[in-house]
Formats: sequence, structure tokens, C-alpha cells
Amino acid sequence: MKIDRIIIGVLLAAGVFFSFTGCIKDEFEIPSAPEIPLGHVMTIQELKGLCPSGNTHKFVGDTSVVLVVTMDDKSGNLYKEAYAQDANDGILVRLTSPGGLYKGDSIYINLKGTTLKYYRRVFQIDSVSVDDNIVKRNVGVSIEPEVVTIANINNLDYESRLIKLENVQFVESDTASTFADAPNLEYGELTIHDERGNAVMLRTSGYAKFASENVPNGSGSIIAIAGRYDDVAQLAIRTTKEVQFDGPRFTATGYTGSFDDPYPVIYAIQNNSGSEKWVEGYLVGVYETNIDPFTPSFTAPFNTNSNVIIADSPDETNISNCLVVQLPYGDIRAAVNLRDNGANLGKQIKLRGNLLSYFGSPGLKDTDGYWLDGTGINPDDQIDPFFEEAFTSTLGSFTAHNVLGSQIWEWGNFDGGCAVISGFDGGTSYANEDWLVSPEIDLASRANVNLTIREAINFITSYDDMKVLISTDYDGVSLPTESGSWTELTGFDRPAGNSWTFSESGYIDISQYDGQKIYIGLKYTSSTTKSATWEVGAVRLTEVNE
Repeated sequence: MKIDRIIIGVLLAAGVFFSFTGCIKDEFEIPSAPEIPLGHVMTIQELKGLCPSGNTHKFVGDTSVVLVVTMDDKSGNLYKEAYAQDANDGILVRLTSPGGLYKGDSIYINLKGTTLKYYRRVFQIDSVSVDDNIVKRNVGVSIEPEVVTIANINNLDYESRLIKLENVQFVESDTASTFADAPNLEYGELTIHDERGNAVMLRTSGYAKFASENVPNGSGSIIAIAGRYDDVAQLAIRTTKEVQFDGPRFTATGYTGSFDDPYPVIYAIQNNSGSEKWVEGYLVGVYETNIDPFTPSFTAPFNTNSNVIIADSPDETNISNCLVVQLPYGDIRAAVNLRDNGANLGKQIKLRGNLLSYFGSPGLKDTDGYWLDGTGINPDDQIDPFFEEAFTSTLGSFTAHNVLGSQIWEWGNFDGGCAVISGFDGGTSYANEDWLVSPEIDLASRANVNLTIREAINFITSYDDMKVLISTDYDGVSLPTESGSWTELTGFDRPAGNSWTFSESGYIDISQYDGQKIYIGLKYTSSTTKSATWEVGAVRLTEVNE
């Protein structure tokens, strides 16, 4: 603030003045400091704090904002407007008369009598008089454009700022056009896209001096102001010299939506269809379903664990720029949801599912994969099992054997169907021994066989009470305690034992049984003092290539 005042004082003391003539001012006269005091200096970000979206704020005192003009109205692409920015933000300045501000002018605007407002959701200073509100500090100040992507622009991250896009071109259907319809003084709305197919509109006034120029056919870079119209991004250029499309055209390939080439969130929003697509973004919030109506929330703590909201920016709070992701019950919900995993907020994540509308907005449903902090579930890497029992409606191909006690293996509707047993009944623990045994599985033509168990355990006593065993000599009929020798399988991942959350064991190597006929046995025991609940959601056998 002191530096600004010193610079202004030096300029005034040195007698640096400009003159102007005519209705449109080609030169600028600096009034004396007493006429336009500096007052309290604020940043654009601080101005936004005074005027939340949808509101207005009228200044009655001496408050100023120090800016550099990045786009003026000399070309005719703007009228009684200019864009300017400080170190971190850009803003639209609406003038009471045309002219008087020029690209590269370093200025301060005394905001007394002006109004902060939003029009079509564009933040702006309205009713600015070049004579009464503005002091020019310097001229010819160069502002380097920020190199960004179309995804950044569509995410409205750079509103009213000078930007540069690289490796872009006009869509082929626009290459025979001019920048605008000069004879009819109508706006031109052209589409620019990148190699991925991300697209943004370039909007040019029919009054622009370059409106009748032909659009270049090649590819390259463009410098422009990032604007918006409601929630739609658009660009405005200062001169066609900053549209450097002199390279060869390219063919846009788009994103594949694979694990290695996931959709950005904005692309998934704009192309909200397709099955088994990976989307990458940041965890920014939750669509709360514990209130009516359901409401998106971006502030912890959260109450809902059945969905998350992701965006291309970790700071996003506009639901229009977000994708709502369904979290089905199970491992993915347990690992990802923000109600139980508050530290996940702001983290980058990949999620796989079907792109469908969700809560009336673009969404991702039937989520079956995630990748967070270098780990997760990637269905693309999973190998189809040659044997699988998922207990979808019954105990399926497995046979229950009751050796001791009244409690037995039964079917449950958890996790899409499961086998379940507990020695706890009616508030009392009972002594039990129960087996659930697979049919005979022939591994005669199999190699590198692995077993996978999906299970949930609660009220654990000891993993010894819930054993996974294998036999090569069971007769398939008798009680397993009376037939066959059984070998316990150990050393694989198991649930913590204190929740109803299902988890996968990972591959359990049983390749030593390749070429043989086997049975898989699930042995449960309880006593009058200890009785866990064991739920088994699936048993699978897979050939894993080494």
C-alpha cells in the first residue's frame, strides 16, 4: 500500500500529464491527487468478499483497487468495458463512456460511487468514470498470459484473466468462417478444441475491427481473456495477431476413460454417458441425504457416506463443475466416503463406474473401482474366475454341515447375497461347529490357481474360529470331520473383525493343488462365552498368470 502511494506521488511530483481530444479518448489525462484520493486499497479477492454472488455493493467512501488493464475497447470487441487484473484475480470494469483505458495501463480505481455486482454471474465494477474514478500510474505494463488448458477454462478457474491456450485449433466446421458477422453486426461464436476434444467458445463482436477476418485453418496457440456467460465459459481476443494457428491440424482423439487415460471431471460432465469409465478428480464434498431437500455440501464434517462429489480443482464449491459419485455398500464406500474418512477431503482420486445422471446432475453410478493414495480396486486388472460362488440368493453349490449346536449356515441378503453364521442367538452365545463345503472342483487342466474369499467378520474372538481349509480326499458326502484330511490356508488378508464391512482376501496361492480335485471348506466354531458372526460374500478360483 505504501509503495503504491509513493509511486503515485512521484508521478504527480514529476508533472506527468496526458491530454485527450474527441469523443473517444485516445490519450489520458491524469487528474491531481486531491481530486481522486487513493483511500483504502483492496484486492479483487477482498472485493469479492464484500459482494457474494447474487448481491451488489455500492461504495460511498474512498476505497481503491490497483490494477493493470489487460483488454480495452479500442478494437470494438468490447464496448464501454475493459478487463483488468491484480496479482491473483481478474475483473470486468464497466465504464460510463467508451475509451480512456488502454491495454498496459497501470491504474488505481477509486471506487466511490461505483457498484460491485454480478451480471450473468460475471463479477464486475459498474459505473466507473475514467475522469472521476481512475488515476493512471504507468503505461505499457506487460502482463504475461497464464498458460492453461481448456479444462481449466471450462472449470471457470480463470475468470476475467489473460490466458494462453496451446496446441488448439478451430473445429473443422468453423474454419471457413470469419471471426464474426460484420455485415450484420452479429456476434461470431466459434469453437476451439484441443487434442482431447475439450472445447470452448470464442465469442467476437460484430463491431470488432477484425470481425470480417477469416479464421485460420491450422493449430497453435491463442491469447485471450477468459470470460463467462452464466456457467458457460467463453473467450474474447484482443487482436487476431494473438491467434497463432500456423501449425498443421491434428485429429482430436478424446479420452478413453481407461485407468491410464481417465476422464477429467469437466469432460465427464460434458460427456455424461458410457459404461465402466474411469474419472479422475479431487474429493470436494458430499451430497447430503439426511436433509430435505438433498443438498450438496463442501464443508466437513459430513453426514452421508453413500456418495462423494469430485471436481477438477480441490477448492471447487460450484456443483455445476462437479460430478456426483455413487458409493455402493462395501469396500469402495468404506475406503472412500468422507463421513468416515475425513482426511480424504481434497485428495486426488480415480473412480470407475457408469456415467449417468445422479441427483438430477451429471454423475457416476454403479461404482466398481477406485484408486486413492496409490492403492484401491481396479476391475481392469481382475481376472475372470473359472469357479465362483457369490451366494446371490441361496447357499448355491455349497453344502452346509452341522456338527454341533443349533445354529447353522444360512443365506443373508448382505453384500448382494452371502452365507452367514453366528453362534449368538436371542442374547446368548452357544457352542457350535459348522462347515460350509464347496462341490468338487477339478483342477486337472488348471495352472497357477489362486483362491479369493470375500468376507465380513464382527464380534471377533479368534480367526481360529473361522478357518478356510482345503482337501483333496474328501468324499463329498460325509461330515467333513469324518472324511478327508483338511489343510488350513493362512497368511492372507482378513477383515479386522469389528464391523459389517466386506473385504477381499487378495489372491491365496493354492497352485500346489494344480491338476488335482479339491474341496474348499469354511469351518466355524463358537462357545458359550464367544460367538462371532461370519459372513462370506464370495468364493472364487482364478488362474493367475505369473
